[in-house]
Amino acid sequence: MKKESVISTVFLLIVLAVAIIMGLTVISDAFEKLYESELSPVLFTLIVLILGFVFNVIWMEVAHVVGAKVGKCKVVAVNCYYLGFKKSKDGWKFGVDDFDGLTGETKIIKTEKSKLNAYVWMPIVFYAAELAGCIVLYSMGQSAPKDSALKWLAIAGLLWIILSSILFVYDFIPFKLDTFNDGYRLSLLTKPENAKALLDYMNYQGRLSYEGKAVDLEFNEKISDFAVESNLIVVEQALLKGDYKSASEMLQKIKSSEVKIDPFLTKRVVTQEMFIALMNNPLEEVKKYYDEQVGDADRKYISNETSVEALRTYALIAGLIDDSQFEVQYAISKKEKALKKVPSVYLQEEKKLFEEVVKKIQKKHPDWKK
Repeated sequence: MKKESVISTVFLLIVLAVAIIMGLTVISDAFEKLYESELSPVLFTLIVLILGFVFNVIWMEVAHVVGAKVGKCKVVAVNCYYLGFKKSKDGWKFGVDDFDGLTGETKIIKTEKSKLNAYVWMPIVFYAAELAGCIVLYSMGQSAPKDSALKWLAIAGLLWIILSSILFVYDFIPFKLDTFNDGYRLSLLTKPENAKALLDYMNYQGRLSYEGKAVDLEFNEKISDFAVESNLIVVEQALLKGDYKSASEMLQKIKSSEVKIDPFLTKRVVTQEMFIALMNNPLEEVKKYYDEQVGDADRKYISNETSVEALRTYALIAGLIDDSQFEVQYAISKKEKALKKVPSVYLQEEKKLFEEVVKKIQKKHPDWKK
C-alpha cells in the first residue's frame, strides 16, 4: 500500500472515531438539553449532515473559483462530486466527470500573471466565514425561548461546525493523500521551484480538459520533489511518441539530481528505466542490471502497482526475464482497468505501446497463446 493510502486510511479512521465520540457525547447531550421536537433526532441529524455535506462540496469549489480569479487564472472546469461544468471552445457544458480532490476539483489554465496562492488560501477564508455563520446559528438557538422551535438552530449549527471542520482538516493535511488536497498544495507553495512545477502541472490538467487533445508539458530542468511528478508525465509523453532516447535522458537527469525524491516517485523512475531497457537493450545486459540494481522494494512496486506504466514493465519482466506465461497473462488481464485511468486523448497511443510490449514478448515466445 502506498504511503498516501496509509495516511488517508489512518486519518479516515481517526475522523470516524471523532464522529462517533462527538455523536455519543456532545451531540447527544445537546439534543437532551435543547431539542424537544417530535422529529427523530437520528432523522434530523441525517438531514442536517446531508445538507451540510452538499453545501460544503459546493462551498469548497466556489472558494477555489474565487481564488483562481484572484490569482489571475482562467477557470475551465468546476466539479462538485462528479457533477459540474466544463468549458471548451464551444462554451460551458454541464455533465459528469472524474475529479482529483477531496470532494471536487476546479481546473485552471495559467496566464502570464497567474499565481496559485489565492487558489489554495481562499478555502481557509471561506471556512472561517462558514464557521462564523454556524456560531451565529448556534447562538440564536441557545438564546431562543425554552419551548421555541428555533432551538433546532443550535443543534444544526453544532452539527454543521463538526462536519465542516472535519472536511476542512482533511483538505488541509500537509501531506499528499490519495486525493490532491489543498494542504499538500500549500506545502508545495513554500518552495519556488515546487510552486512553478505545481502551476505547470495544474495548467497541463486544465488544458487537457479545455482543449480536448494532447498537450505538451515542459520538462523542469530544475529538479524539485514535485517537479518529478510533472517530469514523469513528460517522460511518458516521449515514450508514447517512441522517443526512447529523450525519455531515458530525462530519467537520468531526475536520478542524478541531489534533491531528495519521494520513494514512490523513485520507484516510478526505476519502472520506466526498466521498460526502456527491456524494449531496446540486449536481454543479457538487462538481466544483469535487473539482478544487480533493481531492489526488492522496486520489484514489489512493479508487481503490485496497477498503472499502465507498471503493467507494461511487469509484463516484459515476466515474459523476457522470468519466462512466465501465467504472469504475462495476469498483467494483460489488468490492462483494461489500468487504461481507464489514462486521459482519453492518450488512450490510443497507450494501447499501441502495450501492443508493442505484447509483440516483444511473442517474438521470444512464439508458441505462447496471445
